[in-house]
Amino acid sequence: MTTAWVLPGGSTFGAVQAGLVSALFDAGHSPDMLVGTSAGALNSAWLAGDPTPHGAEKLREVWANMRRRDVFPVEPTRILAGKIGLSNHVMSNRGLAEWLHRTLPFRRLEEAELPLTVTTTELDSGEAVYFRSGPALPALVASCSIPGVFPPVEVDGRRYVDGGPAAFMPISRAVEQGADRVYVLPCGGTRPLESGAGGFENLPAARRTSDSIPAINGAALSAAMYAASRLDMQLNASRCELYVLPAPKVDRLSPYSFRHSTALIRWARNAAASWLPTAQPVPGEPVDVAGVPLVARESVEAADV
Repeated sequence: MTTAWVLPGGSTFGAVQAGLVSALFDAGHSPDMLVGTSAGALNSAWLAGDPTPHGAEKLREVWANMRRRDVFPVEPTRILAGKIGLSNHVMSNRGLAEWLHRTLPFRRLEEAELPLTVTTTELDSGEAVYFRSGPALPALVASCSIPGVFPPVEVDGRRYVDGGPAAFMPISRAVEQGADRVYVLPCGGTRPLESGAGGFENLPAARRTSDSIPAINGAALSAAMYAASRLDMQLNASRCELYVLPAPKVDRLSPYSFRHSTALIRWARNAAASWLPTAQPVPGEPVDVAGVPLVARESVEAADV
């Protein structure tokens, strides 16, 4: 069987994927192709350069050493220009591009050790565009260009932004490229985090979405992406052997902080290691974002009440 690992987006919670990748290798699993979106595209690229347990170890090191200034540089004048409408972004993507240039082991996507697909959204059409060849840097930076935060990236006269709005969890793309078995490695899921467990000291209480316009727009976009992902799971459950690895509910953590990266890696590796021996494919029926049938979830919630 041809196995694809699909890595959705998740900002700084991409550290979760580093732990899930390690658990898969620990259990003897390996990919034949990688399909990534946003932070998942970065992880896919690093892994495609060395798709081995050693590569997984390097990926964990990358996230453990990540700093906010590497990806989210704070420039007050740029932020002000964006907020008053003089710019289409509030942060430069130069730091991310320079950091990728230093850390990526290849310069063109087709030079990777495994077939690699990077998902982006074409800004003017709203369509998903998948890069499989050509210069790696613009494709990866575009895939991570959160609309309104980073500027669009122009490639051959077309503008691209984060792949999440068009194909947050590109399972269909993996199947179209020949995958018979698909493992989805989410950055966030439904399992709760607890203070004092696994390095998550002093977790803040879960909070309601802010009433600010950016926060409400972001929450609505996330809801749309999750809804589309659930439909993609349901569609492809009959077309491939589909698994969704466990991931934590990250609503109590900041998507702009790398403070909890090491703890997220550890949590994800342990959770996946416990889950893999009895893992069941996603069924072809309505499911939640973790691939659990909605009927089963509703029954569990009713029993808890």
